[in-house]
Amino acid sequence: MVADDLSERPLRTDGDGTGGDGTGSGGFDADRHRILRDVVRELDRHPVVVDARGHPPSTFTEVRATLAPERWGYGATEATLRVTWRPLDPPEFAFHYSEPGFDCGWHHEPNPHVRGDTHYQERTDGGDYSYEAVDFDGDTAVELVWEVTERLRERLVDR
Repeated sequence: MVADDLSERPLRTDGDGTGGDGTGSGGFDADRHRILRDVVRELDRHPVVVDARGHPPSTFTEVRATLAPERWGYGATEATLRVTWRPLDPPEFAFHYSEPGFDCGWHHEPNPHVRGDTHYQERTDGGDYSYEAVDFDGDTAVELVWEVTERLRERLVDR
C-alpha cells in the first residue's frame, strides 16, 4: 500500500489493542512502547552500546543509546544512536547514528529525496545528506537492531 497521508495507513494489529493512533500525535501508544522497550533490551545486549534508554521515560516515543565505537576500532569518542518506531502497516522507523561532524541512518519512512521508503542517508560536517536505497533482511525491530548495528560497524570501519 502506498499512501502519502499517514491517516490512510493502517495500524498494526499485533498489539494489545490499546495502542493509540500510532501517528506520533503525542498520546501514549502501547504498541510503540512495547516495541521500543524491546529495542532497549536488545541494544543493552550489544557490546558497543554503553547505555540505552527510552524517551520520554514514561511513554517511549524514541530510544537513545550512547555508543562506544572504539570497541569496533573506530576513533569517535562521542557517539549516539537514536531509534524511532511507528507501528503502522508497514512500520515506519529510523536508526540514526550521530557523532561530532558525521551522522548517518537507516530509515523506512517517506522521504522526498529517495524513491521508495527504505534508504540510508549520510552527511559530513553538517552538509547536505546523500541518500541511497537499501533493503533490510530483518522484519522486526529486534532483528533490525542487530542488522543495523552490523551495517553501522561496516560503514564506520570503512570511513
